[in-house]
Amino acid sequence: MGEVKRVVSNLVEMLDRGQKEAGSLVDPMHRLQSYLEEEPKNILQASLDRLLSRIRAEAVKITRGSIVVLVSPEGMVTVGETYSDENSDPRLRRLKSQGFRVMRLDRFSYLIDSLKSEVADGILIPVIEFLRANTKFEWPSVYSPAPALTESQRELSTSSEWKPFDFLPALPPHPPLPRGLFKD
Repeated sequence: MGEVKRVVSNLVEMLDRGQKEAGSLVDPMHRLQSYLEEEPKNILQASLDRLLSRIRAEAVKITRGSIVVLVSPEGMVTVGETYSDENSDPRLRRLKSQGFRVMRLDRFSYLIDSLKSEVADGILIPVIEFLRANTKFEWPSVYSPAPALTESQRELSTSSEWKPFDFLPALPPHPPLPRGLFKD
């Protein structure tokens, strides 16, 4: 009977320690959860601010005509200029008929503010797609084919004493070894 009391007492102490440890983890978990909910919103809003700044910087470079911001149907934003009214410029009318949104810089600022409010409301996917359309990535080529050999290079390669079958395969990162290097 004394042994059962001791085992139960140890079990109760272990459960109390586990409960205290779990209780101490609740606050950090709540802080982490709120951080994970708010940080993407902060990142998206800062990205929208950078896009607006970039468009304003591009607009400053335009010295003639009126500044217009063009938003493609995919969401790509560019800055252009017009020398007439938006509705009378044939190029802008054609772009509008193709689904482009043509707006002045202040109207574009309003668009960015409305996208920020969508982010604040938790509507993230359309804003992410909009930002993705305006991000310029330089992806390195994964595969670039070897340049074609000229006739003189082909003659040089065929006159060489080494042939592809003269090499033993080797595991990466080592180059193949010549067969004649080792005795059979």
